[in-house]
Amino acid sequence: MTNRKYWLVILFLVVPFLYSAPLQEKSLGEIYKSGTVRFLPELTIDEKSLPEDTFFEDVADIKCDKDGYVYICDYKAHNIKKFNSLGKFIKTIGREGQGPGEFNTPYQIAITDDRLFVWDMENRRFCSLTLGGDFIKSIAFSLNDGMPQKMRGLPNGDIVIELEKIYFRELDKPQDCLIELYSPDLKKKKTIYSQQVLHNKYMRTETMITNIIQPFSPLVYWDVSPEGRIVIGYPKKYEIEIYNSEGLKVSSFSNSYEPVKVTDKDKETFFSGMTYSEGGVRKQGAPENIVKNTEFPKIKPAFKQIIVDSEGNILVWAYRKNREEESRYFDVFDPEGNFLGSVQIIGEVSFPLRAIIRDGSFWLQKTDEEGLIKVAKYRIS
Repeated sequence: MTNRKYWLVILFLVVPFLYSAPLQEKSLGEIYKSGTVRFLPELTIDEKSLPEDTFFEDVADIKCDKDGYVYICDYKAHNIKKFNSLGKFIKTIGREGQGPGEFNTPYQIAITDDRLFVWDMENRRFCSLTLGGDFIKSIAFSLNDGMPQKMRGLPNGDIVIELEKIYFRELDKPQDCLIELYSPDLKKKKTIYSQQVLHNKYMRTETMITNIIQPFSPLVYWDVSPEGRIVIGYPKKYEIEIYNSEGLKVSSFSNSYEPVKVTDKDKETFFSGMTYSEGGVRKQGAPENIVKNTEFPKIKPAFKQIIVDSEGNILVWAYRKNREEESRYFDVFDPEGNFLGSVQIIGEVSFPLRAIIRDGSFWLQKTDEEGLIKVAKYRIS
């Protein structure tokens, strides 16, 4: 009888703790396997979060550091605005100018454990600063070596930079997409990947060189996992390669897909989204010169973006026969390239194709009815 009372006491002590234990959040992999996701708003940063008479003029890039601080690259304001993980304004990094710590249209940023890297576009240079905004160094960069398109930091302090090289003396030649590895002191270590792409057709006029975007041309898409693996895909086929943080290829995988034809509706939609000026009058659509020099392929590429989430899962946006589905569905692979399934986005918010997913959340730029820019954080659920 004594032993029975003893075990009853133990049960009464243990059971409340079992029931009061919080439910553990599912991993992103488990969420994807359900086949649907929702994006739940967690936090909004807007003009109320900023000092008086300050607002976002135009946001080009958003990054977070390991401690959750948010860095918002405001290229028209020529600075980077820093916030803590709760959206409280910390400081403004940089100001307009050409000196150390000054920027002229900062357009891409990358974060490592202890540094902030900035592509200072109009000053034609890369800048390195502390996370507190103190200037470390800058290096001049010639556009003959390529136009920076994207930057990502690695856990070891290196940065990965995508360049698009244009051959100004051979305008009929395709561009080169180069993915290159740079050290923390902004010295080039190696080219990880290169691929010819026809992103633009360039033409010389009497006064300038102009570019004409070539729609549905296969481009290079890539992202970096939290542990520093570099995931690269060229969508002429549904094939994706994985490189380590030293830029060495370690694996690759492919996926079957049904090719999608480019339709007359696709062409109409592409041109109708353009505007141009003729005789001082603003017109909707594309001018004859653009229409004449735009080449449409017969088949769309296999996909149009790759994003690696905070668990290393690889998210791929494939082209679909039903165009309305393209922003609402994505394919998911685990870190080793095993297919987990296609996932549907439920709700009003669609996925921003330039997002970075960290800790199961991502940031999205929005514009309200008054034209003011807001930056919102969403959790994947």
